[in-house]
Formats: sequence, structure tokens, C-alpha cells
Amino acid sequence: MKTPWNRTSRGPLVAVAVAAAVAVGGGAALAVGPLGTADRSADLAGQIDSAKPRNVILLIGDGTDDSIITAARNYEKGAAGRFEALDALPFTGDMTTFGLKNGPGPTYPINYVSDSAPTASGWSTGHKTVDSRLSQGPSTADSVPGTDYKTVLETYREQGKRTGNVSTAAITDATPAAAASHINLRACQGPENMANCAATKKSSGGKGSVAEQLVDNKIDVILGGGRNRFMQNTDAGPTVLDYAENQHGYRYVATNDALAAVTSLEGGPVLGLFSGGTVADPKATTGENMTPLYDPLVATAQPGAGGPDQRCVPANRGTQPRLADMTRKAIELLDNPKGFFLQVESAMVDKQEHAADACGAIGDLAELDRATKVALDYQAAHPDTLIIVTGDHGHSTQIVPADEPFSARTATLKTADGDPMKLAYNTNYPGGGLSTTHTGTQIRVAAKGPQAANVTGLIDQTDLFQTLLGRAPSTLPGGPTTTVTTPGPTTTVTGPTKTVTAPAATPKPGAGLALGSSSISRRALRSGVAVSVVARDAQTVRVELRRGSKRLASKTLGASGGSARLKAKTGRGTLKVVVTATGKGGTATASRSLRVR
Repeated sequence: MKTPWNRTSRGPLVAVAVAAAVAVGGGAALAVGPLGTADRSADLAGQIDSAKPRNVILLIGDGTDDSIITAARNYEKGAAGRFEALDALPFTGDMTTFGLKNGPGPTYPINYVSDSAPTASGWSTGHKTVDSRLSQGPSTADSVPGTDYKTVLETYREQGKRTGNVSTAAITDATPAAAASHINLRACQGPENMANCAATKKSSGGKGSVAEQLVDNKIDVILGGGRNRFMQNTDAGPTVLDYAENQHGYRYVATNDALAAVTSLEGGPVLGLFSGGTVADPKATTGENMTPLYDPLVATAQPGAGGPDQRCVPANRGTQPRLADMTRKAIELLDNPKGFFLQVESAMVDKQEHAADACGAIGDLAELDRATKVALDYQAAHPDTLIIVTGDHGHSTQIVPADEPFSARTATLKTADGDPMKLAYNTNYPGGGLSTTHTGTQIRVAAKGPQAANVTGLIDQTDLFQTLLGRAPSTLPGGPTTTVTTPGPTTTVTGPTKTVTAPAATPKPGAGLALGSSSISRRALRSGVAVSVVARDAQTVRVELRRGSKRLASKTLGASGGSARLKAKTGRGTLKVVVTATGKGGTATASRSLRVR
């Protein structure tokens, strides 16, 4: 059956029933670990924010599904442990990843197992497309270009927001490329790789290779691997790197120290390329992706690689920055009053799963958690920031019984629990080639911040497009309104009975608040603690920072609450953040403790 997918949204998403609970007790981020006996409805309700985000940070684990998340968690934290960031996001859902196949159109067959190009294009453009195609619609054949679709990054750039693109793969690889390039085949990464994308060559009047399009899109911060693609000569003569520096004013950095030395965008956009090519052969594709956190442990046929005492060995990464370093620097450079859009990819989860490399994939999943922590730390101080963390497609890693033989290639590791965990790779290609391939399973998506509730339930990748751009804000429900019918002289007349509906009693206000963190350093408090406040049926809303009965800072907010930053100079100890909502129906308060360290 052929199915059309020619739209930018799948329509209404799953409603968040707990929105009605905003009235009382909104709280800080949901605790990780065992649920315990306490109900968390009020905490979750306190995190619902229907406003459009000012900043958007999208973090992608390439090839990241629930299986590799679980394997990495077992290894790094233990079966009962939790990732500090990935497992702390309050809103989670599942996401479908299918694509299309080329054909005569206008409808196209379903492709149930997609590669990274169409999956990344799905959230970038809101449209389904075919394998190997970047932000361009399907067509009659791979060599025939489709219709270009505008991306989230391009839309935000046109709105005047700053933009960033970060990856541990070659920055011209499919996932980062889909954010800001349009081409019929993902392999056309540099101007000397355009044999199958002839119509897109600049000398043919097209937009050029992926590398050329990325810099032509004037992305403010580009960080990743793939230096070799930028060392290729353009149709006009100079290399892409020369073109980026001379035509667009990019500042090129090649080491972590050089990246750390960049402190603003006043001197021009930044192009960081940390791997790819050699002095002898600057265009060599060997090593174009950045080095994973751990040395490889590649699965083998029985009895399999590793063993019950095998642990992963940290790799020598030379002068390359880590994903968290690149994420932190990108946020630092992009931060501005108009806002920004940043896409961050932990790419080696996928690359190492293709190679059946258990340690490589686990390491980059752990790196994704650290990068997410950087984003959450920023969001705590800037609550108008939306963070979404997801993958692009499923992959091959499976956790299987450790004490049984398998025909698949396996690797065994000693987890943080001290017990053996066996991983199997069942999608092997016979006769060589890639060790394993993708799967068509649905994958996890999680979020925090304004409009984060839109990822709940089951969504499709194309749904992320509208959420990333910001949906039209909805009105959160207030407290219950009771309608009363009153009998008596005022509701009856001579003749047929007439019933009159009387208005409900004036409702009492409700209030809730959430802190970016339950603890803060004295130095950070001087810059302010971020507070998010929700209120209903109020005329005035005031939030205060107190030590005992002494008020250290205060701010008046709108009738429905809002965001505030309370600054103070004080010593260590416990403070109280208190919100007071006053209306015709009375006064309501809510409070949270803040530890100063």
C-alpha cells in the first residue's frame, strides 16, 4: 500500500491530562530512581509551560534506542542506577522513524527501516523522505533531486536567531547535514564527491556539496569532524575551508585549546574541525569521525569478545574536545537576547554499533548524557529554553542472557553492578561489509522546558518539526468551576418552571513554583537562581527569596506567573523561595527550599 506523507504535522498530539493540576504545588525536576510512594502529579504539572521557547537545544544520539540506553546505563551506572541527565527529563514519549521509497509519485511506498538522512530530515523539515536524501523530497530515482524543504535551522536563522551545529561525526555526515543542506544523496559531502549529485554542483547552478551548503547557510557555530571534506577544492578553485574563511569570515579552529580560546562571535562565526585527513593526505576519509570515548571491544563469534571481568578502556583522543566541551562552548557563543537553535549529535553510538563495537557505542551514549547535563544546567538558569533528547533510528545492540550461547556475534562486559552483561548483534551482513545495520523500532524521545509536553505519547519524527519551531501556545486549564442550579423564588415563575444557572463562587487562587536546582553555590546565587511560577485566579503574584523572616530578594510577576531570577549575597545554609498569589478569592502560597553551598 502506498501512502502520502506530504504535510508538516500529524495533527493534535496526546493531551497531557495533568495540566489541570497546575493549581497547586508545581515543583522542581522529577527525581530519578525508584518512584517510591509519593504521587508526582503536582511536580509534573508544575513543569508544563505552553509558551513558545526562546532557545531550542536538540540533542541526538545517532542509532540510539532503548536497548543501547539500557546497556549503557547498566555498564556506567548499574541496573538500578540512573543517568544524571538522560533519565531526569520530565516528559518522555515514543517516536516512529519510518521513511519512504522513491517511485513515480505522488504517493510513495513505506520504508520501514530508514537511514540517518531521511530520519534527520523528518524533524528538520516536517516531511518524510527516502534513504540517503537530505532535506529534500522523494522522486523517481536516487539520482533525481526532489523538492527542497526549508529546515528548522534555516527558519530560525531567517528570524534573526543564532544557530549552531555540533557532531562527533564528520559535520557533513547525514544527521548534521540535514539541518542545513539539501541534496539528493548524502554521500555528496564535499565538492569532489559530487559524481552522483551533478545537478547540485555549483558549476551547474546548484547549491553545491554539503560542506559548501553548511557554510553558505551562515551557521554561527559549526563543530565536529570531517576536516577532509573542507580540504577539497571547490568548482571555483579554492578549498571549502578557504571559501569559508574568505567569503563568510569563518574562524577555523582545530584543537580543544583553540576552541576554548574563542570567547564570542564578535570576530565572526566559528568552524571547528577536529578530525579527518592527514598532513600527507588532507583529503583522506580515514579517521574523519572523532574518536569515541573508549577503545573498541568488537563482538565476535562464540565464545564472543570480552568476558565477566572486561571493562572498557579510555581511548587516546589527542587534542579533540569532548562532546560536552563542544556543547558548552556552542551554548556560550550562541547565547543572546534573541535566542538560538542548537543541534548536537553524539554520532559514534551509531558508528560503533555498525562495527559491533560494544565499548565504543556505550561510551558515546555516556557522552550524550554529559552533553545533556550541560544543556540542562543552562536551562536551569534560562527556563525559556526547550531541550529535546532523542535518536534518529533504532540499531542492533541487544542485551541477552549472559550464560547462554548465541549464534550471533557477542561481547561481554562487567557492569557497574560487578556482574557480566552480554550484548548480541543479530543484524550482521553475510560475507563482510557493515557488521550490523539499523532496525525499524520506535525510539525514545524526552524533553524539558517550554512546550516539552508535546513529546508525550506516541509521535512521529515529523511532529518534532513543529515543536522545535514552537507551536501556537495553548491555554492551560485553571481550577475546577462549579455550576450551581438554584431553586426558590429567584428561579421559579408562575406557570412552567424556569431554571436559572447561578454563577460559581469566586475561586481561591492557586500557586506553584519550580527551581532550576535545589542547591546553588554562593557565587552562582549572586547571578541569580532561576524560578518558574504558575498561578491561577490571581490578581497579583509575588515571588521572594527569604532567609528566615528576612527577605533577600523579590519580584512581582504577571497574574499567571512567569519566570524570575532572584539574586542575593549570603552565606551557606538553607533559604526559602516563596510565591504568593492574591486574588478576589483569597491568597495562596507555595514554597521551595534552596540550599546555598
